[in-house]
Order: sequence, then structure tokens, then C-alpha cells
Amino acid sequence: YTKQGAVLRQFEVSYTGSKKGFAVNTRRNHILVSKFRTVHRSIHVERSGNCTVFSDPKIFSEVEVFTPDWTLVRTFGEEQEMKVSSYITVDGEGNILVTDYGKHFVYVYNEDGQFLFKFGEEGSGEGQLKQPRGICTDRAGNIIVADSGNSRVEMFDKTGRFHKHITTDMKGPCAVAMATQGQLVVTENVTVGRDYNVSILKKY
Repeated sequence: YTKQGAVLRQFEVSYTGSKKGFAVNTRRNHILVSKFRTVHRSIHVERSGNCTVFSDPKIFSEVEVFTPDWTLVRTFGEEQEMKVSSYITVDGEGNILVTDYGKHFVYVYNEDGQFLFKFGEEGSGEGQLKQPRGICTDRAGNIIVADSGNSRVEMFDKTGRFHKHITTDMKGPCAVAMATQGQLVVTENVTVGRDYNVSILKKY
């Protein structure tokens, strides 16, 4: 889209039966897509001539990097065994940050997709996350995460060290973004799958 909202280009994304996150690396003019897919494997167990079939679902998560003409540059992330990669962003240094809704972590990669570190763990204490979703960074490089399972928005420094709670009174924060004048924009899922609020925080 242009800044005025006019469509410039459309492209198709392969269907995997799951939601996807999108981000743009303006330093390299790349489009990044985080996605996960579930593969159902059948396990056959034979006992005394009887055959029992079990379904063993396996979830794969990865990030795909494309050029604007939708040429695949690389994929990465599967080595870290992310469970449910959901939202993705690129910081001012080109590092790529991905939230894992299933494992309650944030994974950080460099521009080339090399794994740097991860932070968070399941819980409600400082530095812990529960079903993290939206993620963005501010001008200072701080990392802001919509900690949806804990009904709060968290701030970490660029190394993943916990800094502070931004807000703790949202029912289901989903996405976060920085506005052009430095405000923090948060979408909140008030009624699951139906009603949403948008909050603009001038000071955080």
C-alpha cells in the first residue's frame, strides 16, 4: 500500500491452515512471513493381530523471507523448534523478532536468519510470558510484547532483559505497534474472536 492506503501490489501466500505474521525489513527491502503448520502422522501399533492407528500431530514453525516480487530468499527458525510462531517484527538494526504463542518465548535472529537468543518462559512473573502475540520495538530499541495470556503489555530491553510492565489491565492484548509520533498502539480482543478495542498510549 501507499501511505494513503492505495494498493500497490498483491501476492498469494501458500495456505497452511494457520495464521501468519508479516513484517518488512526496509534495510534490505525484504518481506518476512512467520507461519506454522500442523502435520498429522499416523502411527500403527499391532498387538496380537490387532492394528490400532493413532494420529500424532507435529507442529512446524518457520520464517520465510521474500523479495518484493515474491521470490523466496531463505527460510529459518525450524532449528529452534518454535511451536506456534505468530507475530513478527524487525528492529532498527535489522534483527528479526518472533513471538512463540505455544512455547511462551520470543526468538531473536539477525538479518541473515542466524539465531541470536531467546527470552521469556511460561509464567506470570517479571520476565515471564504466557501466549505472547504482538511485538514491536520503540526508537530506543526496547522490545514491547503483547503478553495476551497474562492480560498485559511488557517491555524488555534489546537484550531481552525485563524492563517494566506497560499496562496490566487489558483483557486480551493482541497486536502492538509504534505510531509515527512515538505513541504505542495496542489492539485488545475484548470478546474472543469478536469484539476489539484499539488503545493509543501517549506515554508508556
